[in-house]
Amino acid sequence: MLVFDGDCGFCRRCADWVAVRGEVPMAASAEVDLANLGLTAEEAASSAWWVEEGERLSGHRAVARVLGELGGAWGLAGRLLAVPPFSWLGGPAYRWVAANRHRFG
Repeated sequence: MLVFDGDCGFCRRCADWVAVRGEVPMAASAEVDLANLGLTAEEAASSAWWVEEGERLSGHRAVARVLGELGGAWGLAGRLLAVPPFSWLGGPAYRWVAANRHRFG
């Protein structure tokens, strides 16, 4: 399941974008029991998370996992984002977007 900041307009638009393209389980952080997912409110506010039994991914790794769930060309993009050298760029790019998301929102 993708857990995202539902109070962020940019994050909501990204979740809507995903919903249009496929059936990916997701929820705004305020709509789920974060403790049951092993997340704190601070973690959920600072990054998107993919949480599944035995798997906890944040930031660009969560994005890569979501893209993988969409399949097709998006799935290929997700697989590429998960491996070097793309993953080396994904982390800083995600952190920059996350720090500036209010500007997109």
